[in-house]
Amino acid sequence: MAKIPDPRNPKKIKHQMTVMMFYGIFMFVFQMSSRRETNQEMTTPQLLENLKVLFPELTAMPHQDTLCRLLEKIDVAQIENLYINLLKN
Repeated sequence: MAKIPDPRNPKKIKHQMTVMMFYGIFMFVFQMSSRRETNQEMTTPQLLENLKVLFPELTAMPHQDTLCRLLEKIDVAQIENLYINLLKN
């Protein structure tokens, strides 16, 4: 995930790219129906503590609007290529 180029302004980055991408993946895996539901369900203190075990650098959960803005700017082909390379190795 860290190999995906980050299109955001480096001076305004609060959440690392890896955290943002996994947050989007969790939204998909947990079948969240909306960004509002995701903000309510995935920002609980217990979930944050559990995720800190996997991501020690996690200090807070990103807002869904932040993830949406990031995904609007990312080149999807880069994500797809990284995924294909991961499966090949």
